[in-house]
Amino acid sequence: MENYRPANLSPAQIEQLQRMEHEFAELTGEPLVLIAYASQNGRTTSSSSVHGFSTKK
Repeated sequence: MENYRPANLSPAQIEQLQRMEHEFAELTGEPLVLIAYASQNGRTTSSSSVHGFSTKK
């Protein structure tokens, strides 16, 4: 992940991400954590740059 940094999200965007975590957790039946990263070079890329991580509590 050296080409990425944590995304600078607004409070509203963080809230939306948390809602998405809850929705996906309901779909999968296990707790999920979504992590947002931004490209270091500022370029946007295709959805292939989105990485999913799941964690069990």
